[in-house]
Amino acid sequence: MKKLLLSLVMILPLFTQAQSLKKGYHGMVDIGYCYYISQIDPSTVEITTSHGYQFNPYIYLGAGLGFDFTGECKWGEVGGHPYNKRDSKVDIPLFFNARANFTKTKFSPFADVRIGSYVNNDGNIYANLALGARYGISEDLGLSLSVGYEIRKLTVQQINMTTGTKYNNYKSEFYYTDRTGQNVDGFVFKVGINF
Repeated sequence: MKKLLLSLVMILPLFTQAQSLKKGYHGMVDIGYCYYISQIDPSTVEITTSHGYQFNPYIYLGAGLGFDFTGECKWGEVGGHPYNKRDSKVDIPLFFNARANFTKTKFSPFADVRIGSYVNNDGNIYANLALGARYGISEDLGLSLSVGYEIRKLTVQQINMTTGTKYNNYKSEFYYTDRTGQNVDGFVFKVGINF
């Protein structure tokens, strides 16, 4: 028991020393994976960067952009063809970013909000709400880990079918048209560096 207590006393200062963020310019780079809970499940790896101003140790406001590498997805079926589909794409969100740090210590929990839209993907909505923690290496450098909920809307292709007539032996033909605004929501796990 003494050894455990002594270990805690030695480790505790690593997490409680003051490492508050200095006022001024700050940036962040994150890499993450999104696990979708909606009816479609495109695997997405995302890289985002945000740059802005740290007003005090608690409040950061900035703007950023990202690259969402989304895999191919298909769901539903009509006549052996997927009802909806989306090819692999790189979506580029632009967003405003607000972050609130809850403490001025070396280990600081935070809340992060990112709201914007996509440059491509028909300008659909992008929103990410996250909770996480920052470990300050110095006043200017830190590592972060977060879990968030992401809301996206995607443009997908939806199947349409022509009804056969006696001129084509009543054979139906299938074709796809774009449909925008497919909701895709999920949990995002991110690791990042703050500078």
